[in-house]
This record gives sequence, C-alpha cells and structure tokens, in this order.
Amino acid sequence: MRRPQLPLPRRAAPRRATPRRPATVRAAAVAALLLAVGCKELTTLEQDAPSRVLGSDLYRPANAQLLVTSAVSDYECALASYIVAAGLVSDELVDAQLSQVGWDYDRRTVTPALTAYALNACGSIQVPGVYTPISVARASADAVLKALQGWSDAEVPNRQSLIAQAAAHAGYALLLLGEGMCSAAIDGGPELSRAQLFQEAEGRFTTAIAAAQASNNAAMLATARVGRARARLDLGRPADARADALAVPVGFVQNATYSPANFRRENLVHTQLYRGNFSSVDPSFRGLTVGGVPDPRLGVVDAGTVGMDRTTPIWRTTKYPAVGSPIPIASWDEAQLIVAEGELAAGNVPAAVAAINALRRRANVAEYAGGTAAEVRAQLLEERRRELFLEGHRLGDVIRYQLTLTPAAGTPYPVKGGVYGTQLCFPLPDVERNNNPTLNGGRGT
Repeated sequence: MRRPQLPLPRRAAPRRATPRRPATVRAAAVAALLLAVGCKELTTLEQDAPSRVLGSDLYRPANAQLLVTSAVSDYECALASYIVAAGLVSDELVDAQLSQVGWDYDRRTVTPALTAYALNACGSIQVPGVYTPISVARASADAVLKALQGWSDAEVPNRQSLIAQAAAHAGYALLLLGEGMCSAAIDGGPELSRAQLFQEAEGRFTTAIAAAQASNNAAMLATARVGRARARLDLGRPADARADALAVPVGFVQNATYSPANFRRENLVHTQLYRGNFSSVDPSFRGLTVGGVPDPRLGVVDAGTVGMDRTTPIWRTTKYPAVGSPIPIASWDEAQLIVAEGELAAGNVPAAVAAINALRRRANVAEYAGGTAAEVRAQLLEERRRELFLEGHRLGDVIRYQLTLTPAAGTPYPVKGGVYGTQLCFPLPDVERNNNPTLNGGRGT
C-alpha cells in the first residue's frame, strides 16, 4: 500500500490559545486520527469547519464565567471517575464486570503499559480513566486561572471570585494526582513526585484563599482551606493542616454536582453500582455498626443480584441513590478529621477525641470513649474510612498511612485468574513517558 501524499495546506490555521494538552491526550488524538484516516487520501482535512470554535475566540474576558464553569465540570467528571478507579484499587469496591481490562484495578496489577487508566476519557462508564481525566481537569483550571490573572477587574466582573474557583479546582485536581499517582507530569514538563504535586496543590489553594478573601466568597474560601489542609497533611505538616481546618465553618460542604443530562455529567459511582452492575461495595464495608447499631454514614444494601460477571453479589451504597446525587469535594467533616490528626501529632489526645466526637454527634452516632494515643490514632483511621467513604480519599489514606489491604498480595484472584498484586499508586503511564518530549529526550511529541 502506498503511503498517502499529504497536500500542502492552503492557509495556516489560526493558532489555538487553549492550554497544552497532556501527552496522553495528544497521543489519543493522534491515534484516533490515524485510525479514522487509514490509507485514504487526506485531502478532506483541507475543508473549512465554520462551526468550530477556536481557542482564540473562546479565551476572552466576556467568556470568563463560561470558562470557569467548564473547568469545574471537568473536575467533577474526573472526580467521579477517580473515586471508582481508586475505590477498586483500595478496599472500597470490588470488580463485578466481564472486561479483563478492568480487573487490574481490583487485582492491584496496574502497569505503565496499560492504556485504560492512562487514556480512557472522563465518563468512561465501564473502565474509568484516571490520568487523562484528572490531567485535563488540572490543565483546564490552570489555563483559566492564568487567563483571569492576565485580565483586569474592569474586563471581568467578579474576577477575584472566579480566580478563587479556578485555583481551588486546579488544586483539587493536583491533590488527586498526588494521592493516586506514583508520579505525574504537567504540561509536558518533568516527572513530578507525589510531594511535588502536593506542593503545587498547596500553591493553588493559597492563591484561591487570597482571591476568595478579596471577593468575600465564603464558600470558596472554606473549600480552599479544606484543600490546603489536606495538601499540608499529605506533606507531613499536621500543625499547618490543623490551622487551616480549624477555620472551616461548622456544617460546611462543597459538592460536585451531577445530572442525567448526559453520561459525562452522571455520578459514575451510582452508574457503576446501580445501572451497570460493574462494581460492588467491598465486603469490608458491609454491615458496619457502632455500639451494635448500623452506622448511618455508610448505608450499604444488598441489591439481590449479581454483577456482569454473573458471579459477584452486588452491594450498593445509598450514599448516592441517584445518577444526579452530589459528591462532597470539601466539608467540615473532613476538616474535623484533619483537626483530630493535628491534635494527635501535637500530643493532645483529649482534643483529638473531642474532634472525633463532634463528628459522631453530627452523624447521630454514639460517642467514642477514647484511649491511648495509639488507640485514638487507630480509631481516627477508622473514622476516616467511614466518614469519607467513596469520596476519593481511601487510596491516598492506604498509601500515606501504609495500611494493609486484604486479600494479601499473592492471593489467587477469584474466578477471573491471576493473583493480587502490590501496585497501589497508578504508575506514570508509558504513553506519557513516550510522548512527553521532556521525558523522552525530545524523540517525539
């Protein structure tokens, strides 16, 4: 077959002002183009596309609110995908599907060569992506943030408030990269460690806090404070984390919103457990009680059916009963857990117990009696497991606290074959390493 001859372009296309895509996204676009074109002549690529919106037309002050809304939507979609993927790798969910590509999450055998976690798009219902959805969310928020910082208050009403929203969502995307990935790259740059990603997140949250204060945006101020507290906790600075968490108002919650409008806007946790039967709540989260009474923070029920693999019993969470159910991004509940950890680190065990019990009273759960510092720490980890169930924290906790998962590595993986592995964090995918010119020595893009 002869190699098709590429015609010279009639005129240069306007340069897009959109942010540089992650290498994984660029590789996916190239692969799709080659697949679509095959061995046909490429002359059709010369056709005009009058309905196409150019980045230079979109990134204008008049579109500031739209751009921020789009970046927030990117993050919300990425969050739901991450919760499912990370829940399978940790111990919140078990796989119940027939597709082998999804077993590696649950089996803890993800390798850099796998493309599902690297390239699957946001909203991929059966096997949710991780690296590309989060990277796109981060890039979108950062691009809008940069644009807003270059515009003036006269050009953009409520500019500082929009800066707070963009910076905060960039920070949360960086948190997910740091907590779930072993390493990551940003905008074709060098490989960043988890600690470096947390530092990047802390910087975004600091920007968001200043902008939220300047615009009197109380909700975004609290959201950014929870995020910075989480980043500082990840960085091993519990005292600084506690200071941020203490400033979060009682009862505060900032939710990611979802709807049945289209698959990308759906709460993917609900879709997986209810409509798809692709996943089930792990046995370790079923039937949990406090003082002999069912723990209302979990709400796990037997669906009375099996998954798509015709074997795995489906248990569902009532935390997200509808496809439009919101998912917490930041909350006073999480802040109280950070306060408790900060108090423990300072040696103030009674204050840590008080923070735990403030949460328990709010959830109408029997109070914790306390104990030694070691016992309270163990209880704090259990409180985190229950309070933050299926909110995107568990995998990061497993890695940070070096928790032991069951079944142990080497245990046969039931029905589907293989054995459980030891890979907890998602490795930097080969597609990023091979297509990122900073990482591959400039051999390709």
